[in-house]
Amino acid sequence: MNPTSLLLSFVLLVVTMLIGAVTLLLLVRRPEWSVPAAGAMAAMMLMISAVGLLVAVTPP
Repeated sequence: MNPTSLLLSFVLLVVTMLIGAVTLLLLVRRPEWSVPAAGAMAAMMLMISAVGLLVAVTPP
């Protein structure tokens, strides 16, 4: 991967983490939305794991 791809992956990771934090805050504030919010959290954490794996296996 070239540096631009890594930077784009990092930006995607940061945005996903911010959305995950907002979803977690929503989960705490409105417990009745817990099922959809938990599904969204799981999807976001899966995306973060995939991006982290891509960055980890990318040669320098």
